[in-house]
Amino acid sequence: MEKIYQVKCVGLSFNHPQSDVKAGEQVVLKADMDNKFDKDAVAVYNLDHEIVGHVANSERTLSPNNRRNGNISASELKGEIDFTDKEFYAEVMRAYSSCLYLEVHENKFKYLNSDEISVPEISEVAALKSEIDALKVLVSNLQDELDSLKVFVTVGGEDSSPSTTSNGRVLYSVVGLSHFDGQDHLGYDLSIAEEPIFEGAKGTALYLKSGDYRVGVFPSNKKKQYCLDNDIPYYDSKVLKGRSFDGTVMIEKIVYGEYAVVSV
Repeated sequence: MEKIYQVKCVGLSFNHPQSDVKAGEQVVLKADMDNKFDKDAVAVYNLDHEIVGHVANSERTLSPNNRRNGNISASELKGEIDFTDKEFYAEVMRAYSSCLYLEVHENKFKYLNSDEISVPEISEVAALKSEIDALKVLVSNLQDELDSLKVFVTVGGEDSSPSTTSNGRVLYSVVGLSHFDGQDHLGYDLSIAEEPIFEGAKGTALYLKSGDYRVGVFPSNKKKQYCLDNDIPYYDSKVLKGRSFDGTVMIEKIVYGEYAVVSV
């Protein structure tokens, strides 16, 4: 069975390729033999041969949360697969402005002096395609069921009471999901907490949390126009500030890396 490795590509802000990389696209991984700072550096290129970044290879770029999610370092990746005279192809699973999350297939590579790309056996590919097609059908059915359950009813006009669901739960917006790890840890109980923006800060913000992880932040009234400009649903959350909240929090809609709508 072919092994698949998860890695994180960082350093996007230091490179400015003409072609941005998006989720679902492929990138190329090569050993960066000329890197003066890291002997195990692995460079990431787009399909136009423009450098995009490097595979994370330090505690600063590969957090404990990243590791818990299955990501390994460049040094560990080079210990698993042989980059000698090879470049490996990886799929972009998630793409953010600051980093990319990749899946590297050990059998999908090209020799640097050849145009031939090695791929998994045909029977293995067919089996994987069958599994993927079955999962797509399952996801489609679940989405249809979810959509049928989520009937939103707007109460009053723009400046009146907040919007509610059909069963009377009040809706609130949560933004900035790409800045927090919580969207990758949604198996815990959800809560709403007013906390300092960072350790020692005087200012506080209202956060949606999954267990101990921050998922996103409830936007202030100043962020209302930002939400409207970016087609993000905006529901005023100022009534939640300054009071303890003990109710059940549910995610009604989520766009990973962007925003969520929750109900309480």
